[in-house]
This record gives sequence, C-alpha cells and structure tokens, in this order.
Amino acid sequence: MKFEPTKLLEGTPYAKVDPAILAEAVKNVTERLRSKTFGINRKKNICRKRATGKKGSFQFFCKHYFPHYFPMPFGEQQMELVHLIQSYRSFKNVDGSKNRIPLRSLVALSRGFGKSTILTLCGALWLVLTGTWKFPILVSSTLEQAKEFLRKIQEESEDNAELANDYPELLPKKDIKGQNVSWSDFDLVFNGGFRIIAKGWGNAIRGKRHKNIRPDALLLDDPDEEKDVVSESTMIRKYRWFERAALKLGTVWGIDVILSYTTIAPNCVGEYVFKSDRYKTWIRKKYKALITDQDGTERSSWPEGAPIDLLRIERDEDPVTFAQERQNDPLPEVGQKFKGLVQTWKFERPESFAGWQLALALDLSLGKTERSDFSAIVGLGLSPSGKFYELYSDIQRRLPDQIQKDFIRALQAFPWDIAGIETNGGQEHFLFGFKEHLEDWNELCSLENNELGLTLANKIIVPVVDIDNRGDKDRRIEGTLQVPIATGQLLLREDSTILREQFEEFPYKKKDGPDATQMAYRLIVHELRNSVSFLTAEQRSGAIMLSQKYNQNESNNNYIAKSLDQLRRDQLKRRGF
Repeated sequence: MKFEPTKLLEGTPYAKVDPAILAEAVKNVTERLRSKTFGINRKKNICRKRATGKKGSFQFFCKHYFPHYFPMPFGEQQMELVHLIQSYRSFKNVDGSKNRIPLRSLVALSRGFGKSTILTLCGALWLVLTGTWKFPILVSSTLEQAKEFLRKIQEESEDNAELANDYPELLPKKDIKGQNVSWSDFDLVFNGGFRIIAKGWGNAIRGKRHKNIRPDALLLDDPDEEKDVVSESTMIRKYRWFERAALKLGTVWGIDVILSYTTIAPNCVGEYVFKSDRYKTWIRKKYKALITDQDGTERSSWPEGAPIDLLRIERDEDPVTFAQERQNDPLPEVGQKFKGLVQTWKFERPESFAGWQLALALDLSLGKTERSDFSAIVGLGLSPSGKFYELYSDIQRRLPDQIQKDFIRALQAFPWDIAGIETNGGQEHFLFGFKEHLEDWNELCSLENNELGLTLANKIIVPVVDIDNRGDKDRRIEGTLQVPIATGQLLLREDSTILREQFEEFPYKKKDGPDATQMAYRLIVHELRNSVSFLTAEQRSGAIMLSQKYNQNESNNNYIAKSLDQLRRDQLKRRGF
C-alpha cells in the first residue's frame, strides 16, 4: 500500500501544506533513520550504545577503543577495578541531580597490573562520556605524574581515530569565534562541556570551578613516592592535605572519590586510609598477585600478564618488595625481628611486689602537635622467678604537658624502684622540667586541704634518672630484647595491643614502645644490678655479646654511675625529706 501523508494529516493544521514539501520532509527523516542502522554510521551508533548507552559496558569501552593498551584478557584484579568503575555510573533525576549518594573507594592493586591506565585514562573518559561526571580532578604524588595522566587523555582524544570519530565531544572546546580552545598540560576543556584537570599531591586545590560547576570527582592514583614515606612529618602533611583540602571539594551533594595505590610502606597514604576508622564507610579492598587457595595451591591472579613462575622468582629474589608491591602486604614477615616471637600473659596484679624489681621508662616525643610521633611509657617488673613481665604501657600521640601528667599517673600505678627518661637528642630539658614539676607535686602533697585532694600517701619518691640512648636504635633494641622475648623470659600483657603490634612490626613502623621497653629492661638489668643469669649459658653468652656490641658506651652513662640507694638519698635530701 502506498503511503499518502496528506490523508494522515487530514484534520490537522498541516492538512493544507504542499504535498511536495511533505514528501521531502518524510524523505529526509527516513534517510536519517536509515543512517543510524545502515551504512557508515551503523557501527558508530552500535558501539556508542554498547559503550556509553543506557546499559553501556565499561569493559567494552576499554577493550573496543583501547586495544593497544589491553592486548591480553583482563585478570581478576583488573576485572574488580572495571566493576568498581562501572558501579559509579549514575543517571540524573528530573531536576538534573544525581540519583545516588557520593561513592568513595580505596583499592590496592599490584604493581604492573594496569590500574593507572584503567582508572585515570579509560575510567575518567568513560564516566564523563556517560554524563556521570562533569569536572573530575586527577591527582598523583607529583604534578608531573598527574600531567602524564592528562597527556595520555589528550593523545587518545586527538590520535585515536575510532574514539574521536565516535565521540566528537572529546574534541577541544571552541571559543566564541569558532576556534579550538588550546589545551594546557594540566587542564583539558572538551567540546562536550566537561573539564579534566591535573594536580599534584599537596597542590592548591580549593576554589576550582568550570563555569558554574564545582569538581564532582577525585581520581587519586599512586599518591606516594619512595622518598615521602621515610619522613613521618612529610606523611603527616600529606594526610592533612588529603583530609582538609582534597576531601572538602565538591558541592552540597558531595564528591565521588577513587583512591588507587600499590603498597610501598606501612605508612603510605593508602595504608593510612585502609586502616583508619575514619574511613570505615568507604569501599576498601586489597588484591594480591599471587593467590593461595584453600587447598594450599598457589595461582596467579593474572596468568597472561604475570605468570606464576615469574611471580615466584620475584618472591625469591626480593621477598620484601614482592610482599609490598605485588601482594599489598605493608608488613611482610621478612626482616621483622620479633615477628612470631612475642609471648603474652594475662595481667593480674600481685597481692605483693615483695622480691620484685620494677622499672619505668619514658621514650619522649616533644612535637608541638597532636600528630607528632608517639611517646611511650612502659614499665617492667622482674619477678622472683626470674621472668620479666610488662606491667604498664601507655603509647599515644600527646603534647609535652600531657606527657608530664601521664608520667605522674604512671609513677603512681606501681611501686617502682626506679624510673628513667630518655635525654639524648636535646631532650634533657624535659627531664629538668619534669623534676621541677615532680617537686611541685610532692610539695602540694605536703599541704593539707590542697585543691587536688592529695595527701602524703600520694608523694612520689621514685628516683628519676636520665637515659642517654646513643648509637643505632634498631640494633640496640634487637640486641637487648630479642633473646629474652624469644625465650619467653620477657612477657607482654595480652591487652597491650599497641605495644605488641609495634614489636611485631619492628623495625618497619613505630618503635617508641620497643624503645621504652628496652630502656626499662636496661634499668633493671644494669641500674638495679641484676644480670641475665636466668638464661641458659648459650643464651646468656649471646645476650652479653650482643649487649657489649650494641651498648659498649653504657659504662659511661650518668644513670649507671650512682647506686639506687644513693639516688634515693639525693632525691629525698633535695625535697626536704
């Protein structure tokens, strides 16, 4: 049957339109519809629909438009990252707002598994092309590295013929004269109305806008360099910038975040976020290159790109680097001096400390902020049976005035025979200040009806001496404590979580607790004139040799020069007792 548009339009305002004009209009519409399903545009439309349509697949987008980056099948880790990025796809409500809350994810993938390409190149492009994001910011450890991410996006937009043909919105934006707006190496503005910029970690990032649009996504990849993680102060600044600047971006709705990294140290940014309760609402996942199944069989999570034989060779040649960069294990069980050696006891306060010898030690941190290094107060007791028991530990970040208060509290907790404060590194002024504070405390205890309600029973007459820790800290701690801990002659309290973790992680992380423990041990062994005779002959020989090797200057230390009784007499005389 011949189609007659004039009959179809009878009774409408178009009934009197020239039939020739109607026929031409129908012809044009027909040709446009045919071009979408046949001819040169057919493939383009099908691919666009499969990649970025309503049911578009991010995996198809990667494989179809970037085969030069992904010649091999994806492994388990890549597929997990692909699924994660796919989950960020969102559609708009009628009022233009997003139909979901902001998503924030942390993902640790193995080095060499293509995470940067999938995330900062393909992921960024796919999420702007689907309309999910309008203004993402790419962030890396340095501005130069972030610029490299942006350079790849620019190269693909200009040189990837199929991508440019199917997505003309990736061309540079045109100005009022119809000329292309030139792209810089840190800022790309596209014809599709979206913008992507690059920033280095710590760069100024506040106040960024694209017309009336604020940043709606942060893609943070490899936030650390090797030189960063060796400095605690540098890492504190990086944490602060991340929390106080980067995560404060966005609108009232919020901002999407994806942080990807490979573990390079226990204190790297990724590990900080992974362990912190502050980020417990985030999606946080880690992946390993070498997987051990329940039956003990090892397999590669990406057989095509990282064969299992290659992974095993890497593990044998450099187990620490392999554990961190391939397995994302921040604390590999290699080179940890106390790993698996620490033994614990369930603390029950003895009815009497008769026959015990007790020492308390303070490892200082005199930082001026609450994010400085930890300070550690640790007390040990040598029981009549010849075993050392941890009686007290208090390890935390705190300011110097709080350290004084907490050390006073620790001195009152047990009948210590002696206490010591580390004075090397210019910290001797703390000892002088603390002794003055202690004298004020005892004077207050002598006053009746004082404001703190103290009595003579609260007086502290424990000798407080200086401890000069010179030489290599790691060797000193290992040489003094490894034998007694390994033989079970020194037991930690089972509820001392922080101290136990620091020993298990030693020497890769915080050392304040082990340092204070070593000082308390030395105070008992040397200052209170005890020996290591409770060890076997072999253990005693090894301990003495290690002690002589690592602590050869101890005979000159001031705190060894006086006997315990003399120290007590001097202190009591000073305080008028």
